[in-house]
Amino acid sequence: MEKIVKLALLIAVAGIAMLFFVTKSFSEEVVKIQDLKIGQISTIKGMVTDIYISRDGHAFLKVADNTAEISVVAFKSSNIEQAYSLEIGEEVSVLGRVEEYKNSLEIIAKEIKLA
Repeated sequence: MEKIVKLALLIAVAGIAMLFFVTKSFSEEVVKIQDLKIGQISTIKGMVTDIYISRDGHAFLKVADNTAEISVVAFKSSNIEQAYSLEIGEEVSVLGRVEEYKNSLEIIAKEIKLA
């Protein structure tokens, strides 16, 4: 019985590790903004065209690549410090979930880096 428990635990840990690496590899593939789909976790690269920091401390960006422009939201609770030091014209890489807000797509950022 003890061998079965150890084997089950080993298989579970290996499965979780595989899921982590598979998910990480999918999310790091850069997607063109025009090809984004609701619910997708994606990485985009583009130029910051607008920045707004709300009174609540949330950062709202517009990011454009050569196909389209999209809103990017970095909520204060996400602790994405990079969002607060960006300047218009900088190239960034954004990882996040694609959502729909007021009939437009936006990305809820999980990570923002200078590209």
